[in-house]
Amino acid sequence: MEKHLSLYRELKITKTELQQAIGEDLHNVECQKAYRIKRSDVVNAIQILQNGTISKDTLVEWVNVVWFTELFVFDDEDADSIVSVLEVLETMDEDGVVVSEDEFSEMIASLNSNTEYVPL
Repeated sequence: MEKHLSLYRELKITKTELQQAIGEDLHNVECQKAYRIKRSDVVNAIQILQNGTISKDTLVEWVNVVWFTELFVFDDEDADSIVSVLEVLETMDEDGVVVSEDEFSEMIASLNSNTEYVPL
């Protein structure tokens, strides 16, 4: 399971591949030890979106899995900056929500400095 969580954390496998490996209902998978999400993982996810490797929907799906399942955990000292960015990324599939390149840059800067992201 740890290998698949690691691959998913890095967006090297899809949610479907993760589900095939560990179980369909990711919210109810028995997980002995949640896998750590670092600030750099969120930066990586944003950059993968920016370079066109994944779609906006794939990023939103990733955010929902790492944030709302028991499979992943954030270190306490990183949680505020990570959650402040995930709150915005999670809304990108809603009508009318557009996140600009400048906003992505600000999110990355907030994550790198471990400060809360405050949308413009």
